[in-house]
Amino acid sequence: MNASKLVRLVLQSLRRNTRDFALSGIGIVVGISTLFLFTALGSGIKSVVLEDVFVVDQLEVVPQSYDVGAFKSEGLVGGAELTDQTVDKLRQIEGVESTYPKMKLAFPASARGGERFVGQNLIVELVGDGIPPKMVDDELEDSMAFRDWSGEVTCQSGSECPAGHQCQEGTCRGESCDPREDDACPDPAYCPHDTQRCTMPVPVVVSPRLLEIYNNSLHTSLGGAKGAISNMPQLSEDALLGFEVEGIFGRSYLGESKKGDAIQRRLRLVGFSERAIDMGATMPIGYVKRFNTRFRGESSAQNYHSIVVETERNKDVSNVAQTITDDMGLTLSDDYERAQRAGLLVTIVTLAFNLIALIILAISAINIMHTFLMIILERRREIGLMRALGATKSDIRLAILGESTVLGVIGGGVGLLVGWGLIAMVDYLFQTQVGTFPFKPDSLFAISAWMPLAALGVAVIFCWIGALLPAWRASGIDPAEALTGPE
Repeated sequence: MNASKLVRLVLQSLRRNTRDFALSGIGIVVGISTLFLFTALGSGIKSVVLEDVFVVDQLEVVPQSYDVGAFKSEGLVGGAELTDQTVDKLRQIEGVESTYPKMKLAFPASARGGERFVGQNLIVELVGDGIPPKMVDDELEDSMAFRDWSGEVTCQSGSECPAGHQCQEGTCRGESCDPREDDACPDPAYCPHDTQRCTMPVPVVVSPRLLEIYNNSLHTSLGGAKGAISNMPQLSEDALLGFEVEGIFGRSYLGESKKGDAIQRRLRLVGFSERAIDMGATMPIGYVKRFNTRFRGESSAQNYHSIVVETERNKDVSNVAQTITDDMGLTLSDDYERAQRAGLLVTIVTLAFNLIALIILAISAINIMHTFLMIILERRREIGLMRALGATKSDIRLAILGESTVLGVIGGGVGLLVGWGLIAMVDYLFQTQVGTFPFKPDSLFAISAWMPLAALGVAVIFCWIGALLPAWRASGIDPAEALTGPE
């Protein structure tokens, strides 16, 4: 039987048994819509958990810690210091794409500002750390804004230097200025009292999580406070870019540093980054090294507080983590284990829901099998006549499987449409009825290109499973017996 005759036979059979096939296809529609819905939901939740809350393609090496009674102390156990040599060794591990050392401010500091938003300046504790500028280059619109302006910024001409600086012997140097003059330096540079040289504000980035926590939780709490703090508005990233505060290094509410007199430096927000410290401000690591040296001594600027290790591929994370802990004897942050547990939990829940969908499809396959067996019983004489006229067993099997294929494609397609409709409805209710909260995603679902194709494939496979036994039974009908036996 050629292909065109086979297609006509399949379509003819579908038209004659439309009602039976439609009833059988309901289970396929329900199963595929459920499978598609839960797969997209699991993928969406997993992307939020493992990309926004936890980052799965990077590891963070931290100093070893040990328990002292009820406390957990962090220190240098067995001389396991995180130095430049450690950074180099980590970079040589197979599968590692890049390494970024991080250093925290190791002395009291505070920040004063906010008049632009609440009408008066507020003073808060300044928690900060430093990272290499290239770590956030791909996240900032202007990557050149996050630079160590007080370090060795090389140049070949004066035009390459920022405002108020000149190129001297290949390095940008601040021009002399008088801090008593309001326009001593061109904007955005300013004139500190201790240096009397034009200086660029310290560029900082903050985590978008900090902004979400403020807008979704802290802003509501502050509304019931006394004074100017109750007037704090909701903020956006665009409104905050370029915002400046006065950083007071060496003095805060908690006390003063043991070494060195406090200094003031302007801090300028230049962007938001997932690599920034969760609660505080992140600046180029060169600033932190110089501040720590000034207020804590040379040794405090030689050891890092952590080192971020990025892998070339997600599948390299486990091998790199094992090398770091087992071969190098270093310690990973708790975020890695939490990410592993969170990913495993989301996977298990997704598989459980998908198992429910597969059970529905299996029941549908049984229903399809019953439908085909009934149709074959009704068409026994017709099949016997086809065999007598020269149809082979393979032709009969292909006809039955062809009918099941069409049923699977149509049922799967309708199931996908129903699933998409449910996804749109759930997302609409989620956005309109659920209040804002930290890390609230724009959508609960993440649909990849393979999901609809896989759903159609699963629908066809389960229809084949349901039609397989009837197809073999139909091909085994004896023509003589079917034509001469009772109807």
